[in-house]
Amino acid sequence: MNTADLAARLGCVGRTWTPQQRLHPGNVAWASARGDGSTNPDIALTWGNPLWGFADIWLPPSGARPASVTLHLAPGMTAHQLAIAIDEVLRVAPHVTAEVSLQQTELVDALSGRGFHRADGPWFAQLWRGLADLSDLRAHHLPDGYSIRRVRRDELVERVEVHRRCWDPVRIKQLLNLPVTGEEPGSSYSIEKHLAVIGSPVYREELDLVVEAADGSLAAFALGWLDPEAGSILFEPVGTVPAHAERGLARALCAELLRVARDLGATQAVVGPRGDGAYRVPRKVYEGLGMREVAQFVSFTNR
Repeated sequence: MNTADLAARLGCVGRTWTPQQRLHPGNVAWASARGDGSTNPDIALTWGNPLWGFADIWLPPSGARPASVTLHLAPGMTAHQLAIAIDEVLRVAPHVTAEVSLQQTELVDALSGRGFHRADGPWFAQLWRGLADLSDLRAHHLPDGYSIRRVRRDELVERVEVHRRCWDPVRIKQLLNLPVTGEEPGSSYSIEKHLAVIGSPVYREELDLVVEAADGSLAAFALGWLDPEAGSILFEPVGTVPAHAERGLARALCAELLRVARDLGATQAVVGPRGDGAYRVPRKVYEGLGMREVAQFVSFTNR
């Protein structure tokens, strides 16, 4: 994605952002760097000038499965505008699955009117809190031997490696109680991807935090994305190295991230963990920081 396209998408998402909207500018930046593990889409569609909607479409290799679509249509669009966008998606990919916010009722209604229904499978919760009073976060502190700091510019390799260890596909399968075959690839996160993250116009090095262990290694990390217009920060992603898990590192790290974001002008924070029961741990971590559910993001399909 070129700089102009990214800027247009960031503006489109930022102009209408509320905690009930599925995409935050941070999601757009993270996905554009392919930090989320996605590949470049097969088809990209846009609507409006200035932009009021866009879609990325990944076509299945055999056509047997629905195409996967990331769809953003700004809240407040008319039924006619929503119909134009959805119909254009269906012209290039007749069978699709897209994740939407249940709170964006006009979009849900437009999809339902074209034969879409809620798909089986995981869904995500949007958790939110205000940042006016952070006194409750004093209870979240690190164990002895650990410290929180901003990532240094001379430790790019270490910063990428801590992400890869936290989000290793085998580990994620184990956390989800899925079978491990032994043929899983390693994490796709790379120096090139992190450089793209750093190059994003909404990246702030003050919000790229790590936990350092007593031996100097990185034990956890958390990346925050600040949208100054809405005064909102998104956590995406957060991780703890397996050897340092279950010590409260992620919660203490995110508590510090909230304090830093507040000092930078943020007034609210959001994060989107799994909402279903298959993987409860991240949600419990964030709820322990006083965050509560304000929206549900679910998949709709016409297959």
